[in-house]
Amino acid sequence: MEKVCLITTGATAPFPELVQAVLKPESLQLLADNGFTKLIFQCGQTFKSFENLMPTDHKGLDIEVFDFKADGLNREMRMCQAHEGIANNGLVICHAGAGTILDGMRLGLSLIVVPNDSLLDNHQLELAEELELQGYATKSTTSDLPNAIQIACQRGQRAWAGHNASFAQEIDKVVGYEDDVRARLD
Repeated sequence: MEKVCLITTGATAPFPELVQAVLKPESLQLLADNGFTKLIFQCGQTFKSFENLMPTDHKGLDIEVFDFKADGLNREMRMCQAHEGIANNGLVICHAGAGTILDGMRLGLSLIVVPNDSLLDNHQLELAEELELQGYATKSTTSDLPNAIQIACQRGQRAWAGHNASFAQEIDKVVGYEDDVRARLD
């Protein structure tokens, strides 16, 4: 059975450092050692240079890559959910974008959030720190990603109270999360 890790850098701001961090031999080996079989990269603008970043040794992992999907990442996120033959969830490694995080939390996925520190105001760092503090995600930097992978795989995902959770309601207000988008995930 397939065990999937989705890596998403967002569609608008390039984040090649996150792609490079996942493709390092240490990160790939940890993912393989934790039973992952497939990596799916949504890498936005980094898609053009992905081929140059690809290592020769994939550690046996199947790698799929795309730049952007207008219909969102619902299909890829659902591939990370636990299913028959695999007792635990896959993993989402993301750029700490609020939309990706909320989607992952709604589906009960294990999350590693890696703020893109090249952005002007570092709201991603604040969000990542709060999520880690509350136990909903593992915060990481690109240089510490192997350690975060190990922690996230050992810890798993904290159960989330769902759409009525006050944290989610506040984030929904801030990012304007629409009911029709939420309905796609339910």
